[in-house]
Amino acid sequence: MKEKSAIRQDIRAHLRELPHSDIALASKKICQHLCHAADSPISTGKTQTIALFSAHGPEVNLTALHQLLPQTKLAYPLCHPGGILTFHHVAQPEELVSGILGILEPVPERHDLISIPDIDVFLCPGLAFGRDHTRLGQGGGFYDRALHQKSDRATTVGIALQSQIRETVPHHTHDIHLDHVLTDQGFI
Repeated sequence: MKEKSAIRQDIRAHLRELPHSDIALASKKICQHLCHAADSPISTGKTQTIALFSAHGPEVNLTALHQLLPQTKLAYPLCHPGGILTFHHVAQPEELVSGILGILEPVPERHDLISIPDIDVFLCPGLAFGRDHTRLGQGGGFYDRALHQKSDRATTVGIALQSQIRETVPHHTHDIHLDHVLTDQGFI
């Protein structure tokens, strides 16, 4: 646990120092690569529903996917007490509101619930990712709990800046290993 805490602290400090313009440029590259690269899990054309996330602080911003993937259903997470996530279809990122953790989230009365097993691709946030597809999140376990419910056909993609990548990050047996990790330099 001390090692996870130290890595989280180091990465948070590093991200706070990055210029907003660097994160914006990296975000654009990540969205373009996800939509157009031959090695992207969504390049098959069979992806109907993608779970993404709202950028919170110095985090990759994926809102460009709304314009780049107009035929794809995009779902955002809604945080519930007890570390539970539900996902809801959101047509435009402007429809999101500040939630219990200060993260922009869907409004359940306005945005349709999408069952976790019905999601084809999960774009996952994190503080650090390993080249071995390990993920170190914020520490609440929200994504690990949600991803244990996904279908076997679903694909998981960690989304990060290249500077958030390590050889491996500390993990436990219950932590989900991702199928892919995508940075501004491409898939790892």
